[in-house]
Amino acid sequence: MSSRSRIVAFALCGAALGGPGMAEDLADPALDALVAEALERNPELVAMGESLNAARARPEQARALADPMLSVLYTNDGWSPSLGERDMTTLGFMASVPLPASGKRDLRGRVAEREAELALQQLERARLGVAAAVKRAYYGLALSRERLELVREQEQIWRQIEGVARARYAVGQGAQPDVLRVQIEVTRVDQLVAEQQFEARVRTAELVRLTGRPAGSPVDTPAGLALRPVDETADQAFERLAARSPELRGSAVAQERGRLLVELAGKEGRPEWSLQAGYMNRGGLDPMWQAGVSLGLPLRRKRRASGLAEAEALSRASVGLAESVRLQLRYRTEERLARLAATETIAGLYDKGIIPQDRMSVDAAVANYQSGKVPFVAVLEALTTLYNDRAAHLSLLADHARARASLEEAGLEETGGAR
Repeated sequence: MSSRSRIVAFALCGAALGGPGMAEDLADPALDALVAEALERNPELVAMGESLNAARARPEQARALADPMLSVLYTNDGWSPSLGERDMTTLGFMASVPLPASGKRDLRGRVAEREAELALQQLERARLGVAAAVKRAYYGLALSRERLELVREQEQIWRQIEGVARARYAVGQGAQPDVLRVQIEVTRVDQLVAEQQFEARVRTAELVRLTGRPAGSPVDTPAGLALRPVDETADQAFERLAARSPELRGSAVAQERGRLLVELAGKEGRPEWSLQAGYMNRGGLDPMWQAGVSLGLPLRRKRRASGLAEAEALSRASVGLAESVRLQLRYRTEERLARLAATETIAGLYDKGIIPQDRMSVDAAVANYQSGKVPFVAVLEALTTLYNDRAAHLSLLADHARARASLEEAGLEETGGAR
């Protein structure tokens, strides 16, 4: 095969190589396993789960009566011990127990239950966040590995073309700038390899952290990147995400908690009671006993009025917060759907238009080079453009997958599809 024919073969090989298309993304057991592992072992989720257990133990404490108080008192008549000798010398045992106003203990328990429900929603938010973070890191790792494969493929072709260019230059059929240009592309490949290896290490370390694995554990990404278009409207997506939003459920719980706090604050004006009973031993004399009731006088009206005003303000705030959460979720849903739609459009242009046109450009450059109409560098530039566009297409596929993960997270904060 002649030198020119070998170059043509290499170029056509590069032009024929394809990339990920618009095929429907299949289920990825490796990703599902990583998400399940993270939800079970992530240290932050484990800690929040224990905090939830603690919150669930508080309602019984809030409903319980205060522990009774037991005291021992010795009263001596005169300087010398005179128990059993004088009437006023006693060894007394006193017990007392406070009794809060009716309904207050139950209200405190119900408030504690609502607070436990809020802790549950915080845990659910963290779980959604960890699952989405695992997916974004996974797709970032898949992107770096697929781009690394693309760079290796590109490197092989450049090195083959470099050998041909050197051979043609040695026999006087090629120009020195052709050799130098190919050498530049070969050197640039080393830079691209280093960049993708770095990105892969970072994303792997992130996945190891999220899943709680030992440092240095390997992570597999067997499924390739593919575009999975969104097939639901904004209204459908919003209703689905609203049903799973921890913030929306939490805002409903916060409203109920606010109502209970207002009711509890209204009972602060009721007096609290305390029962006392005592036994006094007088040695050989007849024993004595006593019983009593004490009443707390709720005289600090300004304090109680201030507490009620605070509870009412918090209750009104919880109502406004619920509407704010709903509007913010709607906005984020539409924003993410718009990003997904734009990414799908651009990825489609690459898959159906730009990359096929790049291959046609390579074919044309090769044909014109064979006929002597264009220099050798035109073939190199056409191949470079093809590989750059294939790399950009891979990035779009990863961005789309990460944006889908952010959509499913149903978060209120901005989470871009790209890193």
